[in-house]
Amino acid sequence: MANRWLPWRRLKISKLRNMKGISLNLGTGGRGKDSWINMDAIGSHLDLYCTHDLRRPLPMLDGSVKRILAEHVIEHLDFYGDVPGVFTEFHRVLEPGGVARIIVPEVTRYMETYFQGRTEGWKKLGFKEGIPEDMETPIELVNHVFHQKGEHLFGWDFPAMERALLKAGFVKVLRQKYRVSVDSELAIDQPNHEPYSMYVEAIKEG
Repeated sequence: MANRWLPWRRLKISKLRNMKGISLNLGTGGRGKDSWINMDAIGSHLDLYCTHDLRRPLPMLDGSVKRILAEHVIEHLDFYGDVPGVFTEFHRVLEPGGVARIIVPEVTRYMETYFQGRTEGWKKLGFKEGIPEDMETPIELVNHVFHQKGEHLFGWDFPAMERALLKAGFVKVLRQKYRVSVDSELAIDQPNHEPYSMYVEAIKEG
């Protein structure tokens, strides 16, 4: 609504429709990238180009975006109601050969650790003392990844991510590693997320 009614925000959106080769950072959470178009649904972040709810169409022309970074944002969207449209928009706005890098918590790592029942497994996921003090059982931690007090709406693994991206029109979906990318400009993952994240890249056909 703010983008629609505030003149200076309307002007910014209008400028986007004249841009090409855009580097797009979605769900920045206050971690915007210099010279990128930084967007988040929460308008209080000072690094934003403009606010944007991913559940709505992206305000760019077809084929105007060179790269997309969506780091720890897709898990906040409904798998059935929101994700298909969001990934279709990614495919629409990317230029031929453009790359969408998607980073989410990898739920299978937590599930494997849960079934192994070893404290060392939790430490590898970034929990130095094992199960956090505010959780009494391992299954609480697994559920935290799935739900995070209502903020997370889906637990991702690679087959689900690959299938969702293929349905959106991508023909090449790669499982990547931390700070490894087909586009060096996208190899800027946050180090604090590395222990428990899944890194996926979808490339639009040329």
